Amino acid sequence: MNADMIHHTLDLVAERCADPTAVVFTRLFTDSPEMEALFVRDSAGLVRGQMLAVAIESLLDTVTDRSYGANLIQIERVNHEGLGVPPEVFDTFFATVVATFEDLLGPAWTPDMDAAWRALLAGVTA
Repeated sequence: MNADMIHHTLDLVAERCADPTAVVFTRLFTDSPEMEALFVRDSAGLVRGQMLAVAIESLLDTVTDRSYGANLIQIERVNHEGLGVPPEVFDTFFATVVATFEDLLGPAWTPDMDAAWRALLAGVTA
């Protein structure tokens, strides 16, 4: 996996959208409307923001130190399953994050970025 490309992508996303939380979750709820009910108590969007931040942090760790990211993702899969959230929802969420980043970057999204993110997702969804 190309950690430099992942970091570069995140830098470009941050230049275009300081906080992509609303964009990511709008897309998630449009593509998977059944997921919106899982956030009914998050009226201020704080849980969504925290969830996206932890997801990105975990993904970054997965491509760099590998000290906790992959394990945290697996632990959260189990924790969320206990709340009635099927494990495959994580795969949907991560794919939505990447698709949103691709949309935000438009023509700046490169084949190298695409390959780096696909490899990263393959690693965390396996």
